[in-house]
Amino acid sequence: MSKIVFNFPETIDMIPGTVVHTYVLKRNGTTIQIDAGIQADFNKIMDYYSATGSSPDYVLITAVDYIHVGALRDIYDTYNPKIYVPKRGMGTMKNGPKLKGILEIEGKGLRFEGIQHVYSYNKMEIDFLEVIDTPGYSQDNVSIYYKEKNAIFVGDAFTIKRKKFKIDPMFTQNMEDARESLHKIKDLCPVTILPSHGEPYNCS
Repeated sequence: MSKIVFNFPETIDMIPGTVVHTYVLKRNGTTIQIDAGIQADFNKIMDYYSATGSSPDYVLITAVDYIHVGALRDIYDTYNPKIYVPKRGMGTMKNGPKLKGILEIEGKGLRFEGIQHVYSYNKMEIDFLEVIDTPGYSQDNVSIYYKEKNAIFVGDAFTIKRKKFKIDPMFTQNMEDARESLHKIKDLCPVTILPSHGEPYNCS
C-alpha cells in the first residue's frame, strides 16, 4: 500500500495503512475520528493513538458497511467514544450487516459486529461540523464538512486518482444519485476533499 503524501490542513491527520482512509481531527482538546476501516485495521488505529498519546472522543461514520465500520466494535470496547452513523444505517449498525448482490461478493468473509449504543446525525452535538447527504455509493452515505478548515470528508461518494474524480459503477448502488452527490461537493470548491479511497485533493 503506497503512502499518501499530502499537505493536510492543520489539526487533520490520517492514520497510516488502513484499508479505508481513516482520518482524525483535533479541536480544542476533542479528538474526532472519521470512519473505522476493516476489523484488521484496529491494530493500526490503536498504534496511532498510542504514538500520539490520544484517543477518540467521537467516531463519525460516513457509511455503514464492513469497510467503514469493521474495526468499530474494537474501537468502542477500547476507547468508549460516542458514535454517530447515518440515520438509514442505524438498524444495520445495531444488528449487523445483511449484504446483497455485489456488496455480498465484495464483503465475503468480512463482517462487523453490531453496536447498540450509536446515535444518528440528527442528534449530533458537534456544532462545528456539517453533515451532508451524499447518497450513491450507498443510500446512507454522508459527507462531513469541516468549514473552519475548508475540508470535507466524502467517504465513498467518489474516489480521486490523478486529480480526477471517479465513480466506480461496480460498487455504486445508484449512479444518478452518485453524480448528483459529486456535483454537490464540487459546488463547495475551493475545498480540500478527503475521500475514503484515492488521493486527497485541493479542488479549485
